[in-house]
Amino acid sequence: MEKGSPQELEQRLALRRPEDTLRGFFFTGALEVVRGLGDEVVLNRCIEVAGGSRFMAFFSYPVGTLNRLLYAAAWALSERHGGFDAAMRCLGQQVAPEYLESAAGRVLTMLAGGEPRRMLNGFPSAWRTSVRHGECSVRWTGPNSGLVLVRGSTLPSEYLVGAVRGLFESTKMADVNTTGREVSLRETEVEVSW
Repeated sequence: MEKGSPQELEQRLALRRPEDTLRGFFFTGALEVVRGLGDEVVLNRCIEVAGGSRFMAFFSYPVGTLNRLLYAAAWALSERHGGFDAAMRCLGQQVAPEYLESAAGRVLTMLAGGEPRRMLNGFPSAWRTSVRHGECSVRWTGPNSGLVLVRGSTLPSEYLVGAVRGLFESTKMADVNTTGREVSLRETEVEVSW
């Protein structure tokens, strides 16, 4: 199965459960990236796939709908960003500012106190307040490195890599390196170091 293919999207959709939801700012962030293209046809297609253009930041929406939106957006952004994976990382990075504007995002930033290690330790809590499927944990691999482990989520691994990187970039807390490994369509490891 080719990465970023319609078949991969269909497999992700087949793995979701009706109760798998996440917050509206995920949708808002993706649509902002698409708006940046300046292509009304693409934007309208993405709005149609998403089921609308207005999402309340902390209301819950189906993860399957977000996956459809992410794939439609990444396909449209691929040429501009150097491929599907890079486009998906860009979409993930854009969710960070949306999250950090929320009350939960402000708490995460405050508790981190400008320290990357504390920020990373807060990721499982941030996940629980934002995503209602799967789980997130952190495993330390060194004093300035760790793994963010996401299990039970059908969100694409490159999207998650972008989101992790985006949280650090948006807070200007540390210059981080992030790489991801998709263990399966429901399990991702994001390596973070600074």
